[in-house]
Amino acid sequence: MKNILIPYDFSNTAINALNYTKKMFYGLEVNIFLLDVYISNPSEMMSDEKNDTYFNEIDNEIEDELKYLVNVLQKEKSNFNYKSVVKSNTLTKAIISTIKEKNIDLVITGTKGTKSLAETFIGTNTMKIINANNRCPILVVPTDYKFLNFNQIVFSTNYKRAFNTNELGYLNWLTTFKKSKLEVVNLAEESFLSTKQQTNKSSLKEILNGLNVEYKKLDWAESETNTIEKHIETTKSQLLVLINHKYTFFNQFLEENVVKKAAFHSKIPLLILPEIS
Repeated sequence: MKNILIPYDFSNTAINALNYTKKMFYGLEVNIFLLDVYISNPSEMMSDEKNDTYFNEIDNEIEDELKYLVNVLQKEKSNFNYKSVVKSNTLTKAIISTIKEKNIDLVITGTKGTKSLAETFIGTNTMKIINANNRCPILVVPTDYKFLNFNQIVFSTNYKRAFNTNELGYLNWLTTFKKSKLEVVNLAEESFLSTKQQTNKSSLKEILNGLNVEYKKLDWAESETNTIEKHIETTKSQLLVLINHKYTFFNQFLEENVVKKAAFHSKIPLLILPEIS
């Protein structure tokens, strides 16, 4: 049984992420953990006792609301088992601790992009979660995106680093579960792969053996993100997959951070796989 975690604050973004999850895993037995978080910063204007009373009331109120939602969801006819989790912490720390405590297989979160200051803040939170997590994949769902069957999944890579089975385990499982075509696209500006890249590509083919996979070199269009975006629009793909490579400090100034830009701008759901070295 899969364990799915959804950060849930009753916003339209969270509601859409929940609805997407229900359709994505329809027919599968899944535990869905709904996590609500509040930050308990004590007020210097109140005594410790009053601060404790105040935050206990907040905790109880949030917990009651979430439990009520869970009870409503449990009455739906499905194979889903809903559970509520309430934590007093930063959003990132709450998510990371819950991943460990509940043995989470996948985090599904919504994002609004970067068209306004508020949306930039939400996008920044998403990136903090992605970069702090090294235990499970994170699926980012744009607020207005409605679930579409996975006819094609796009996995973007430049073959500059080696792959391993554990790192790609979830992609392998998801492609099999959804009976989807997987398209591995190479975005490198170079016309030819180096010896190292060819070796890494051969290793990837072994890991993905048995899946319906097509390997393709994309024509460069100004930048990596623009190249991916144009290809997704042309192919009408339903999911973009990236590995969150841990860049060195120096490389951050030299290379385009595709994960960050894709998380902010992607028009389709984005699956981020943690790097396993």
